[in-house]
Amino acid sequence: MTLGGLRGLLSRAEERARLRRLVADARRGRSGVLVLQGEPGIGKSALLEEAVAEAAGMVVLRATAIEMEAELAFAGLGELVRPVEHLINRLPSAQARALRTALSLEEGHTPDGLTLGAATLTLLTDAAATTPVLVAVDDAHWMDEASTKALLFAFRRLQAEAVAVLVTARDDEDCPFTAAGLPTVQLTGLEPTAAAALVQRVADVPADSEPFKRLYRETAGNPLALLEAASALPDAQVLDGPWPVGPRLTAAYSARLAALPEASRRALTVAAAAYTEEAAVLTAALRRLTLNVEVLQTLEAAHVIDRSGGKVTFAHPLLRAAAYHMAGAEQRREAHRALAGALTDRTGPVDREQRSWHLAAAAAEADPVAAAALADTAARARDRGALPAAVRAYERAADLSPLPVDRGRHLLAAAEVAQLAGRGDQALTLAETATNATDDATVCAGATGLRSQILLLRQPPRRVHDQLVDMAEGLETAHAVPLLVAAAGAACMGGGIAQARVTADRASAFARQDGAALFEKPAALMRAHTMMLSGERREAVAVFDSCEKFLTETDPLSIGVEATSFSAMDLMWLERFPAARTLLERAIRSARRLGASERLVPYLTVLADLQLRTGCWDDAYALAGEGAALAAEVGQPVLQAYAISTSARIEAARGRTAECIEHARQFRRLVEGRGADLVTPYMEAAVGLLDLGSGKDSEAAARLHDLQQQVAASGLGEPAVLQHQPDLIEACLAADDPCGAEAALSELMGQVQRAPSSWGQAVTARCRGLIHADEDAYVEALRHHELLPDPFAKARTDLAYGRFLRRRRKRGAARRPLLAARRVFERLRADPWTGIAERELRAAGFETPTRRNHEPVALTERETQVAVLVAKGHTNREVAATLFLSEKTVEYHLSHIYAKLRVRSRVQLASRLAVGTQHPA
Repeated sequence: MTLGGLRGLLSRAEERARLRRLVADARRGRSGVLVLQGEPGIGKSALLEEAVAEAAGMVVLRATAIEMEAELAFAGLGELVRPVEHLINRLPSAQARALRTALSLEEGHTPDGLTLGAATLTLLTDAAATTPVLVAVDDAHWMDEASTKALLFAFRRLQAEAVAVLVTARDDEDCPFTAAGLPTVQLTGLEPTAAAALVQRVADVPADSEPFKRLYRETAGNPLALLEAASALPDAQVLDGPWPVGPRLTAAYSARLAALPEASRRALTVAAAAYTEEAAVLTAALRRLTLNVEVLQTLEAAHVIDRSGGKVTFAHPLLRAAAYHMAGAEQRREAHRALAGALTDRTGPVDREQRSWHLAAAAAEADPVAAAALADTAARARDRGALPAAVRAYERAADLSPLPVDRGRHLLAAAEVAQLAGRGDQALTLAETATNATDDATVCAGATGLRSQILLLRQPPRRVHDQLVDMAEGLETAHAVPLLVAAAGAACMGGGIAQARVTADRASAFARQDGAALFEKPAALMRAHTMMLSGERREAVAVFDSCEKFLTETDPLSIGVEATSFSAMDLMWLERFPAARTLLERAIRSARRLGASERLVPYLTVLADLQLRTGCWDDAYALAGEGAALAAEVGQPVLQAYAISTSARIEAARGRTAECIEHARQFRRLVEGRGADLVTPYMEAAVGLLDLGSGKDSEAAARLHDLQQQVAASGLGEPAVLQHQPDLIEACLAADDPCGAEAALSELMGQVQRAPSSWGQAVTARCRGLIHADEDAYVEALRHHELLPDPFAKARTDLAYGRFLRRRRKRGAARRPLLAARRVFERLRADPWTGIAERELRAAGFETPTRRNHEPVALTERETQVAVLVAKGHTNREVAATLFLSEKTVEYHLSHIYAKLRVRSRVQLASRLAVGTQHPA
């Protein structure tokens, strides 16, 4: 008797009612997700079967993961969506391509994880457009990682669709489905009454008897354990030894299988070793072992397997595990050889993948054929975006490679993919193992360069600089240059600008030598970055002019994270905003395409800073939130802090004091003891702006004065990096410290004269107007502002100019700049500054209407993303495709956005959001 046939005896009234609600909600158009978690045999699959029966008339998408398929990328996803594959062509083109590539339905470019997850989500919601859908995933703890990521992406985003999701998984901390925060029910043993009814179906054991009490005590009410133990109980007598229950279930199955004829056991080993349940593959493998396929009838009669629909399935997953592990090592290898042979003439991508793993499992020693096949599988897995599967395949290929150089090459490839997947620790270990495996110069250089990239993003910057410089000693020039470039970048992040300049000069000199031409441009760009930080703006411009083609045509992921992200920063500080944005967006697309989360973080965080500086505050806030969350996942605390500081600067300007202070607390915890001295000032500048906008003038002046001393000591000579000096000057004046303001202005003017910029000239002129009450200075400042897409900075100048005119009793003239400032502050939702502008307008005799939306509006990150795209004119379908959501979920978010912002149309929404405008250049 199977558990599926005993659903009515399992009781579990509460769990069964919850399943019925899940299905009923889907019928009413409301999504729901539920994970049933518990030990083997606890009844998870039986409850899943009951949900399937409850879903009569719905579209049921099922997948049962098996242990042997865990290495096969997208095996689970392919099984799940097979009934609705015909809908794939209706998806948005990018999503359809991604899903077809992942499922090996066509060859194509690597699908990025976000697009693939969105395709999975859209496919499920499209399937539910006319008929509600039940997604049933059994034994999810064995689901291959690539499928798991795509499904979790979709499941987390189901909100307003007619889709019910039911997942079963064992108690396992490593199972992503149980660790993902999805609604979960922990199944425990049956109550005694239900347990007694179950036992009495297979044995005459009264519920009040001592055998049943012991049986229940030792099984803790586990249904499968109850059945197995009761079946083994002779004439209701108590066994002398321990019963085959709980963890001994597999042993019980092994004993049951051992009684089968030898031919049946050999056939069963083949079935257990297969990566597919396809009967044709199993039959072909049995013929290769000269086994009569009629043995399958014997196994079916023994209730070990089931044959239907062209598939061979085991009655219970534990039977598969018992059959495989009770066989000897040579018998298992024999089974894998037979299965590999059965797949020889099949040339499909899935068949080639299965064959490579069978060859690997059949190898008792180094096998170059199996190694080559697995390396090919690894490369295709990487190209399909299945990075974890690619890592495992490369590692196994290394194990099977007889030559040291091949072992090193495969291990290095595994390390590179692990780094792209955000597994920095694993990548470091694999890179070190690669260098230990061979003395091949190419492998060693590649491993060393990879380690430098990982260390740069994960460890205290100053320490990384010293480590990388030490690693470069004694290496050939071509191998030393990338290490020195990364070392210079680490020193920059650590605030050691003079030290960074020395190392960058050395790297650039080495790169001009024979054999190192490949690294000449990255080394030159790093040298230009140290020039920018030192205030040598003109010299840096010449370098960027010479590297423009390199930056626009080279794959960003191929030149090192520091070359791309630091160059984008430099272009931003040089006010070449379109070029910086283009570079970052290319890098982000490339990183997303490969799922390279560890490389994605710096690009997101720099783009957030750029969007902040160009008035796209809502874009910036969403990007910073994504960057911070991703940095936390992959262990990049310094970059997480940088992203948080961008969020804090927006919160400071908007007067969201609690959020800004909380981010400051998180920031300090992240950077404490890490020596990230060029990152720390960003948060101090943010809190200084918060104090200034809140009227805490003395606190703002003191904090920003300390900050100025800190950055001066570090050698930072480019005022556009932090942009804090105008705030310092304004705070000093507000705190009645004109001498402090004069000193800060003198220093700022000296820096701007050495390295002129539109921003520097604009704010310097504004500050001259503030200190010297000079109307011509304000007019000059506004002229420079016209060359910049920085509405907040210009509004600050308009505010100061309007205040100046009002105090000169030129009230009529004051209204124009004050009204302009208020309009910008309102659009940016910079509420403290809007309040200041309104007070000035009232003082100028202009009665401002009461603002309906005077309270700070806190949209969630997702709401911000939806609102920005809608405000830019995108349709709901376009928003859904861009943000990897369903259209109904976009509608759901939009209704909340309208309510929070008190708007009724997209036009009104656009007027409320800081989506920014692109500068004509």
